[in-house]
Amino acid sequence: MTDIGVTPADLWSSWNLHPVVLAAIAAVAGLYWSGVRALWSRGGHRAGRGVGRRQVVAFACGLFALCIALISPVDALSESLLSAHMAQHLLLLVVAAPLIVIGAPALVVGQSLRGTWTRRLRRWGRRPALRWLGRLAGHPVWSWVVATGVLWAWHIPSLYQSALENPLVHSIEHAGFLAAGMLFWWTALRPAGPRRLPRGADVVYVFTGALQSGALGALLVFAAAPIYPFYVGRTSAWGLTPLQDQQLAGVLMWVPPFVIYLAAASALFVRWLRAAEAESRRHEARAAGQVGRVPHP
Repeated sequence: MTDIGVTPADLWSSWNLHPVVLAAIAAVAGLYWSGVRALWSRGGHRAGRGVGRRQVVAFACGLFALCIALISPVDALSESLLSAHMAQHLLLLVVAAPLIVIGAPALVVGQSLRGTWTRRLRRWGRRPALRWLGRLAGHPVWSWVVATGVLWAWHIPSLYQSALENPLVHSIEHAGFLAAGMLFWWTALRPAGPRRLPRGADVVYVFTGALQSGALGALLVFAAAPIYPFYVGRTSAWGLTPLQDQQLAGVLMWVPPFVIYLAAASALFVRWLRAAEAESRRHEARAAGQVGRVPHP
């Protein structure tokens, strides 16, 4: 972990080049691009077949957000400032997670796997226990509860302190945030496959996600004393008291996620209106067709 005596200049030039992190991100990027090429080659090398260009760009931006959160100096700063650590969490939960989900990674990466692996995955997927887990993971109530529970649980002072003091626990925390965020946004956005939420319910699902994130931010903003003792003695080099740093972290948890959740809910609401309008037009067209077939006396 970062020593208290490390200066801000040292942290700004500190990059996390852990081979496991670099290899994991590189492997995911390679598998995804291989799947994109496989999909597009089946359409005569026409871009957009199976997965759109915007989805590919979204996935790339999601991986870039991961790099900022886990590789850039933000990772080192998170050990001196609670606000930087909160920014790291937000990058995982509300930036990287939805962008990766929009890229339909399961569909695309599945195209890059060889036939043997594909058959094995299908056999595993047909097992009763895994099928049950898949249905449970896709249930909106479950995914909402898991995402909310992971966010709040890791901000319990004892768990938070443990993650800051133990690199392995810290890695598990980050993996949990990313996985929970992807589960939440996969249920809400569902870029491929059948929808798990009806139109309108997805708006409520995302909006309530904004409320619970804002509640955690408000708790940090209005707390009368520092909640996490780990940062006591580490913020003075930045001209901040531990309480001021905590209040800044609360604002970061409160405002930017609310804007992102609200933007997503608004987009889903517009889609709902468009779907309702299209359905109304189909009903009118069917009614007009039936009227046209009625024989005149």
